[in-house]
Amino acid sequence: MDKPPSLAELEDYAMQCLHAQNYPDDLHRFTLFSCSECRGTCFRVSIEHHTGSSDQNFRGIIWGECAKCGRICQMFTYTGEHRKPKKNEMPECDCGSRKFFVGQCERIEGEKGLTGFFDEGVIAGKCCICSLNKVLAFYD
Repeated sequence: MDKPPSLAELEDYAMQCLHAQNYPDDLHRFTLFSCSECRGTCFRVSIEHHTGSSDQNFRGIIWGECAKCGRICQMFTYTGEHRKPKKNEMPECDCGSRKFFVGQCERIEGEKGLTGFFDEGVIAGKCCICSLNKVLAFYD
């Protein structure tokens, strides 16, 4: 259960979420999250939304509890001192599982072969039980 059935599928899904095919000159960087303690890659995810967060522009903190060793880590943060927590959610797959392989994909603008600035990103998950892909958060 600790090794993704296909990391390539999760990466492809994240790239599709960002419409990467429409931006051939841009760099799309994908990273799979892993536990700093045991290197496990399956997590129970908790999403802490902060003020200013929306469906297309996440603000807050994404926490992961390693399904292998139980360590809780901050997987992603995009917030600030002026923002306040407003709600928490624990994503669940259609199969009922709350365990996901979690990856992050970011688009970095490119022009004429030069690397530019961050444009947008997505945090995506693949269910550790049934392999269904799911968007956990978009950020801009």
